[in-house]
Formats: sequence, structure tokens, C-alpha cells
Amino acid sequence: MIYRRKSRTVAVAFAMATGVAFITPAVAQDAAPQPAPAAPAQSPSQSYDDQKLEAFTVAFLAVSDIQQEYSSKFRQAPDDGKKQQIQTEATQKMEKVVNDTNGISVDEYNQIIQSAQTDEALAQKLNGMIGQASQQKQ
Repeated sequence: MIYRRKSRTVAVAFAMATGVAFITPAVAQDAAPQPAPAAPAQSPSQSYDDQKLEAFTVAFLAVSDIQQEYSSKFRQAPDDGKKQQIQTEATQKMEKVVNDTNGISVDEYNQIIQSAQTDEALAQKLNGMIGQASQQKQ
């Protein structure tokens, strides 16, 4: 069960990095069916301090690098078996890079992504942080 959750996280990150927008519907497709969306008890953007969001940003950029590395391999794979192998390898690398990032776990990474899908302010804040960090990286 934990592996499925981690795989969903990496799949979301994989989808996010290939998408035009920061937030994608991939989580909604992979997530277990849930009752009608309810407003969270507290604002998700207030539940993450800047240090946690900075760790997320570092992890996100590292995951994006891995995704870029593997996306062309995935597209060029000759069959579904090879594609699955490439996706599994990419997933493992993405999970490792998130776990190796100080200040965040794969579960927290996933929670932040999910929160950003329902909290416009959090999504905008993350987009800004990721944009700044990627500019500094270049």
C-alpha cells in the first residue's frame, strides 16, 4: 500500500514535469475514489512552513531533472514491457531523490502536491518558488 502511494507521488511528479501547468489532474485519476470534495479544516498553505516548501522545491527540481532524463527513453521504448521497466526505474530514482532531500519525505511531497491542487494560493507560491529556484540553478 505504501509503495502505491509513493508510485502515485512519482507518477504525479512525472506528469507535472511534462505538463504545461504546474498542477495536473493526474492525482485525481490515480487517487482512490472519494466522496464529494470537502473544504479542508485548515488552509493547506498555512500548514506548510517556508522551510518545508523550500525542501519541496529542491525535491521538485530534482524530480523534474530525472523526468526529463527518462521521458525520451520512455517515448523511444519499443514495447510496453520496456516502457514499464523504464517507468519503474524512473520511479525508484524519483523516490530516492525526494527521500534524500533534507526536510521532506515522499509522503510530505505527495501531500503538498495534493494540497496545491485545491489551494490556489499554495499553488501560486510553489510556482514562484520553483521559478526562482530554477533561475538560480541556471
